[in-house]
Amino acid sequence: MPAHPTRLSSPLITRNIDHRLNVLPRVGLSRGAWFALMLTFFFANYDIAVFPLALPGMSSQLGLSGVELGFPVAANLIAFGVGASVIGYVADRRGRQAGILVTVLVLGIGGILTAFSWDLWSLTWFRFLTGCGMGAVIALCTSYVGECTSNLQRGGYQARLFFVGAILQFLLGFASLPLLGAKPDAWRWLFGFGGVVLVVLLFINSKAITESPRWLAAVGRADEADAIVRRMEQRVGTAAGTLPTGQRETTEERTSEEPRTPLLALLHPPYRRRLMIVLGFWFIFYIPMYGFSSYLPLILQGLGLSLSGAIFVTVLARIAPLVSSFLAVLLVERVERRTLIIVSALAFAVAMVFLALPLGQVLASVAVLLATFALSFFGPPAYTYTSEIFPTSARATASAVGDGVGHLGGAIAPFIMLPLLAAAGAAPAVLLMGVFAVAAAVVLRFGPRTRGRSLEELSREPIAETATTEIGYRQISAGDGERPGAQ
Repeated sequence: MPAHPTRLSSPLITRNIDHRLNVLPRVGLSRGAWFALMLTFFFANYDIAVFPLALPGMSSQLGLSGVELGFPVAANLIAFGVGASVIGYVADRRGRQAGILVTVLVLGIGGILTAFSWDLWSLTWFRFLTGCGMGAVIALCTSYVGECTSNLQRGGYQARLFFVGAILQFLLGFASLPLLGAKPDAWRWLFGFGGVVLVVLLFINSKAITESPRWLAAVGRADEADAIVRRMEQRVGTAAGTLPTGQRETTEERTSEEPRTPLLALLHPPYRRRLMIVLGFWFIFYIPMYGFSSYLPLILQGLGLSLSGAIFVTVLARIAPLVSSFLAVLLVERVERRTLIIVSALAFAVAMVFLALPLGQVLASVAVLLATFALSFFGPPAYTYTSEIFPTSARATASAVGDGVGHLGGAIAPFIMLPLLAAAGAAPAVLLMGVFAVAAAVVLRFGPRTRGRSLEELSREPIAETATTEIGYRQISAGDGERPGAQ
């Protein structure tokens, strides 16, 4: 991959590419790109979905106790933050193709190696490796889709990918049951199947998953960005646009020093506030999310349901993602995305209140369905929102770090929920999860609105918000919002 150039793009070039993508009637990606992205979205969640199914056989064959199983689980979640930080940096400095290639490669190899685990520590290290790939894959693919679509479509296309993934996850869950019942080492086959994601590497080229044109424009490679957008325009049957005269890559616009690294730029104004909002939301929300999804049978038993009843309700709840993903497709471009995320978090909190009340198995089942619905519904708007509120020069890093480091909330969930379940019972634990969900909604309330706004407009907005000096106003007029580390 070519090195990250020091030459920066002209603001006019960036806005030209942004405008041409925004006026496309539909996204101009090829069928090969959509197939590869669908596979990537599916396998991003496959490993998480298959782990509970593989747990009994894995613990039996490897002789692992309940306490020992905490090591590979914690290692996997901690690795989300590590992989997100490193691979997100690669995607911002070397391009979206490079970032997707690395995360898919790590995810596939990690799944295959997990299938060959022979003891606790091999399993722990291989789960760590897999987690490094999982930490960035959804964030990078979401950033890529958003950068290749218009401001009125990016949420809808991403919601469709989540919906297809939910259907495949549902079908695969039932298809794996006969295998799990027939073979004691079926868990190895389930994890090994995750290596199929490596097929995506064949589609990272100049015809399918091309480089992001918005990223190319942001780093000054205007001719390449123009060529990719022209192919998109041809696919959807619209007239090809042109770059402004004299504003191709020969622009003399340069920085006086090397641009900051993406993460360092995000830790300074004007984007620091947005990064803190995203990190705060994901970290807080992942605590109840993983506490609920990981320990639902224990919670239901603690609330008085029988073991068989708890398992039945847990399996029944798997229907909810199908409905919620379809509803997200319908609403994600009609309702403000920040609003959808907040409503999802509050709906989960309401479900926790009803679940804590002694209302019987029927109403407990309804509360579980509502909670599962809320958790699966928030995904498409939340990932879309996280990727679209940052500038192109740091979007992949911000998206990956927000979700990846946010998973540390999931890593500490067992240390909060399990002791509380043991000491105080299920009802206080459930109510605490509701409190965390409300807190996450409050944090996100301070984020900007994004629906219908172009990525280029959103990236400039923080500059305008913080431009209180003459220098700041000059930066606005010069369009410095797309520069790495612009202040």
